[in-house]
Amino acid sequence: MTDPGLCCDGRAYNLGLKMLSPRRLQGLFLTVTLLFATAVGWLGWTLLEQDRALARQRRVEQLEAAADRVAGALYRRLEDFEELAGAGQLPEGAVRLRARTGSLEVWPADGLLYYPVVPEARTAPAGVFAASEDLEFRRNDPDGAAAALRQLAGSPDTGVRAAALVRMGRNLRKAGRVAEALHAYDQMAGMGAATVDGLPADLAALESRCALLEQMGRRAELRREAEVLARKLMSGQARLRHATWESQLDQATRWLGGDAKTRQDEGKAALSAAAEALWAGWEREQFGKGRQIIAAGRPVVAVWTSNRQELAALLAPAAALESTLGEAGPFTATLADGEGRPLVGRSPEAAKLRVERSPASTKLPWTLAVASDDDAAGELAGRRRLLGGGFALLVALLAGVSFIVARAVAKEMAVARLQADFVAAVSHEFRSPLSSISQISELLNEDRWPSPERKRKGYEILSRESARLKRLVEGLLDFTRMEAGTAGYRLEPVQPEDLVRAVVEEFRPGANGATLDLKVSADLPGIRADGEALRRALWNLMENAVKYSPGTARVHVEAARDGAWLAIRVRDEGMGIPAEEQSRIFQKFYRGSEAKELKVKGTGIGLAMVRHIVEGHGGEIRVDSAPGRGSTFTILLPEEKET
Repeated sequence: MTDPGLCCDGRAYNLGLKMLSPRRLQGLFLTVTLLFATAVGWLGWTLLEQDRALARQRRVEQLEAAADRVAGALYRRLEDFEELAGAGQLPEGAVRLRARTGSLEVWPADGLLYYPVVPEARTAPAGVFAASEDLEFRRNDPDGAAAALRQLAGSPDTGVRAAALVRMGRNLRKAGRVAEALHAYDQMAGMGAATVDGLPADLAALESRCALLEQMGRRAELRREAEVLARKLMSGQARLRHATWESQLDQATRWLGGDAKTRQDEGKAALSAAAEALWAGWEREQFGKGRQIIAAGRPVVAVWTSNRQELAALLAPAAALESTLGEAGPFTATLADGEGRPLVGRSPEAAKLRVERSPASTKLPWTLAVASDDDAAGELAGRRRLLGGGFALLVALLAGVSFIVARAVAKEMAVARLQADFVAAVSHEFRSPLSSISQISELLNEDRWPSPERKRKGYEILSRESARLKRLVEGLLDFTRMEAGTAGYRLEPVQPEDLVRAVVEEFRPGANGATLDLKVSADLPGIRADGEALRRALWNLMENAVKYSPGTARVHVEAARDGAWLAIRVRDEGMGIPAEEQSRIFQKFYRGSEAKELKVKGTGIGLAMVRHIVEGHGGEIRVDSAPGRGSTFTILLPEEKET
């Protein structure tokens, strides 16, 4: 018969589990927490987006104000340049031009490398060199020609004298009188402002000397003279037109065996190109006032005032405006032409915000752009970090709480399942002896035994089942005390051989046909133990060995010394325990998967009691098992120390 109270308690407990529904509570908790976290995250993100938009608008307003400042500063700066075009202290690297028909004045005098116009050279009167040219070209008499020219070389007219010296040097070269030819060129080099064939006398003399030295193969002297020629061309002191200047520089480059142009002053070259452009515009009758950046190599700022008779202009490197662009403050300002090419300043490659001013709005001939390489997002970094940190903390808290709740629910459900299994197992364990006791009591009460022999057999069964029921009840009570922490052990000297033999002999009658092999070593150490508790632990191990050995069971019990320990081993030849379950079989209410499948009777508290008892004696319980190879449980107890 089944105990109705136990069965009802089990059903009520299971019903309570179903009504509690921990998984539904866990799901509800997670749903509410996720909704809360989502709402907080959305609100935070919305706030950040609004702040970003406001910060971006503030930055655009700052760029607008900076563009206005730069435009105003540029306008004032160009007005200053217009005044300086007439007179005043020139900015560094700038030149002032004043042009009239056929003439051009430049301040400073060496400000340009070449000029759009040069003064007309004075030429010798016609027929002055007729006699010398007749001797040189028609009679092929260079010596006679040189003699005739020597008299003209002393003329008070610098134009005649310079032309006579260059012709005399040429004829002396033809006559092979090299030293005299070089001397003639030296005389011509000292004539300064005189011109010969459109070249200043000193440049013409240098060119002639270099040509003569090249003809003679005197490379070292040629290089020195060519260096002097290149330096004069780069100094800007020679008044040459662009084509003539380029031609002379090419000659010097050839004699030097390198590119002399690499030495030129890029600033002066840009100013020279700008001066040519201004002169060309003036010649096309482009009169009035103007402002422009001329991109001739390096950009040049040009401001001018002109009419039909005169042009007054100031040319300055565009860098002269860069200090004005500094009015943009922390931002980058750029001046660009009509096609968007930057002329002054540098626009950041990754500009996130940009404000432009057209020529129509600034009254300047360029497009002004002021840019920022950030969109003020850095101002939000602190709040973004704070919000991100808070959200991360919330997520971490959510994850942690969810883990704890999930773990607690899983553990609680596992314990609930184990407890339900325990209640069912205990009910089943109690049912068998109670049924036997009830049936035998009924027969005895009605005196329906067929024979005295059967009656005596009934008394034996009644005694055995009562003892079994007593052990079950005492085991449950002992386990309850162990769980409550009230179970104490009275440790006294115990002879382990006597205890092990007594338990084995006591267990034999109820071994259900199992064979018990006992092996006890002669050198067992003495121990201090609670004899009754240790008996129960050994009894539980042997009982498990019999239950989990289907068929004809053979159980081996061994007591031996293991160093300073007493080792009591119980080995069976049964089904064995999987490795993944071996760490859990000592937990309360836990039963292995094989035991459940084979429906082996048990309450799930036997091994938990064994571990509690052994550890209460300062010992250790070990298991060595594998599926299909049986199991060996070893109780290790410390040897009694001599006092």
